Parts: sequence; structure tokens; C-alpha cells
Amino acid sequence: MSVMELLRGVTSSSAEGSDGHGPWYRPLLAGAGTALASALVVVLPALVSWVASPQSTVPWTDALGLGAGLWLLGGGARLQVGAAVVAFVPLLMLAGVVAAAAWGAWRTGLDAVEASARSDYRAGLLRGPVADTLAVWAGGYAACAALLALLAQSAPARPQPMLLAVPVLAVPALGAALAARRLVARHPDLAGPRWQRPSFVPGFVRRALRPAAIGAAAMLASGCAVVALLVAVRFPQVAHLHDELAPGLVGGTVLTVGQLLCLPNAALWAVSFVAGTGFSVVEGSSTTWTGSRSGLLPMVPGLGALPDPGAFPGFLPALALLPVAVGALIGWRSLRSVSRLSSGRTKLAVSGTAVVLAAAAIGAVDALGGGSLGAGRLSDIGAPALPMTLALLAEFALGAGLVLLWDRWKLRA
Repeated sequence: MSVMELLRGVTSSSAEGSDGHGPWYRPLLAGAGTALASALVVVLPALVSWVASPQSTVPWTDALGLGAGLWLLGGGARLQVGAAVVAFVPLLMLAGVVAAAAWGAWRTGLDAVEASARSDYRAGLLRGPVADTLAVWAGGYAACAALLALLAQSAPARPQPMLLAVPVLAVPALGAALAARRLVARHPDLAGPRWQRPSFVPGFVRRALRPAAIGAAAMLASGCAVVALLVAVRFPQVAHLHDELAPGLVGGTVLTVGQLLCLPNAALWAVSFVAGTGFSVVEGSSTTWTGSRSGLLPMVPGLGALPDPGAFPGFLPALALLPVAVGALIGWRSLRSVSRLSSGRTKLAVSGTAVVLAAAAIGAVDALGGGSLGAGRLSDIGAPALPMTLALLAEFALGAGLVLLWDRWKLRA
């Protein structure tokens, strides 16, 4: 049985014979099953690797705890390895963990849709049965994730308690929210008045959400394109590093998948480089518009795509035109979200809010991705979140401001 079949089974079991009126523990078990099925994607390979390594001297419980710790790391936690801290979250893995949680919550919430007809709303947001089911599901997910965190304490790489709230609480809450959004899209009558038009969110902020999301996605997609281009151009160096490691079939597969899971992290490094703030791969190194200064790099094949140390051509600051263009996209989408004849103040408020939200979203994702792979030279890697956010804010604002000026000129012409 595959992991997806297991996940489908635990989320659909609550529908058997219940007709939406099943006991409260069914969504609780479904939430726990969703977390367990998601964790098995990481835990099972860790156990298989332990079995396939006859020279291993660690007990199987350590391998089990390590798998649980790596799953928590992928959900946004931090791992303590001796005196060192591993604070590097593969963002594609984090997206997969959240997507699995959202899918499991949606499957569970479907069972309560029929029972929600003509029921009262919870806080004016959702029909009672759906809201209660998603809340209990989130509780089950959180309980299972907390048990996995206790299991991971037996491994050499132990999760830090401070940021366990991200995989244990934030992930199920976000999964439940995404599931509720999908359920409301399919069954609009589930939404209460505060869901349809939340009074606590100003109108100009609501209009700015979509332009901000489009702008942030466009900037991250641009970063992914830059990374893919560098890997393609310097593929011989990447392949040489891979061959030097000689990881074998299983190890090579794990190594390749692990690097792919870090693609969004590398894309953020590229975004920081384009924005002008640069990034570092090891402590004391830097890659900026002026050039690359690098020390001894870790033996990671993907790092072979980095440019050779030395000065760069003087035209590279022109790369800042890319985030300016994304800012123009944000401004254009913001104008489309309001009436053509809206006041200049309204257009400025929506565009300015969208610019701030887009830059803040990219900076928050970079901060969540972390910047440490241990101690010593690997203690500070990646893009500087705050400087990158401020640089993107200025460049996005320039692009959006040019679009607003163009729109004002057209109206006066």
C-alpha cells in the first residue's frame, strides 16, 4: 500500500456509515493519520537506509527518531546536533507537508458538508459541523506531530522546542484554513458573512492580496529560472562533483531528491543576488554584483553551479530591472483590482499595500527557510532576509510607482 493510499484511507474512514454525523473521534483519528502518513514519507526511507547499511552501529530507534526529526525539520522546525543547530528547511518539502495537510483536512471536511445544511455559523465564518470537524482534525494532527517530536528526542539530531510550534500547530492550522477555502469554493453556502466579507480586513488590503501573491510568485519563479539556467550552463561541474562523491544508485537518488527539495531555497539566493544584497554559501564567502568570494565549499553537487571566484562584469547591477519589472506587474494587477476611475489615493493605497505584502512574503519565506547547516563555516549561509526584503521593497515600489504615473498620465491625456 502506497503512502497516498494510506492517506486516502485515514481521511475517508470517517465517512463509512456516518453520513456526516460520525462521532467526534473520527476526524481526530483522520488528523493523526494524515500527520502519520506524511511523516512516513521521510521515516520509511530512514529505516530502509538503516537496514541497507550493515556497518551501521546505531540502533533502529535512532534511525526512527532521525526520520521523525527530519520530517519536523521539513515542517519548519530546527534541529540541535550537539552544540550545532541545523536551521535549514527545504522549502519544497515544507510545501509538500502543508499540501498533504490541506488535502487530508479537505477530505475529512467533506464528510461534514451534508450535516452543515441550515446549521449555525461559528464566529460568523463557517457552518458549525464543518468548522468543528476541521478543528478536531487539526487537534488530531497536532497530537500526532507532538508524539513524533517526542520520538525524535531519542535521536542525535533533536528538534528544538522553541520552533516546534510551526510543524505541530501552524501546519495543521494552515492546512485546515486551506481546506476550508476549498470547501467554500465548492459549497458557497458554507461561508458565513464574516468569511465572505471580513470586517476586520480593510477593503484596500483585500484588493491588494492577489496582486501581492502574483508578484511574490513571479519573483520566486524568476529565481528558479536563474538557478535552472546556472545548472544548465555549469552542468559539467555539477556532474563532476556528483561523480566524486560516488553515492551509488540509492544514495544518488536520495542526494538528487534532497537537492530538488531545496530548489526554492536556491531560488531565494538568486532573488537576493538579483536584488543586490547577494548571498553566502559558507561563512566568510559572498556572491554579489561585484563578484564572488568563496572559501572551501561543502561537497554538494548543486553548488558546482555557482560562478567561479573573481570579479563580475560591471553591467550586473542592471539585473535590478527584474524586480522593478515585477513591481510594475504588481502595480498593474493592483490597478485592475479597482475601478478605472477610482481616486489616486485608493490606487496608491492598494498598490503600496501589495508592494509591502509581496516583499514581506518573500522575506518571511526566506527567514522560515533558515540559514544554518551546523557550526563553524556552515553556521551562516543563504540570503540575508531583512536586507533582501528592504531592497525588494524599494525596487517593487519603483516599478509600481512608474505604472501609477503612467495610469495618471493616461487619464489626463
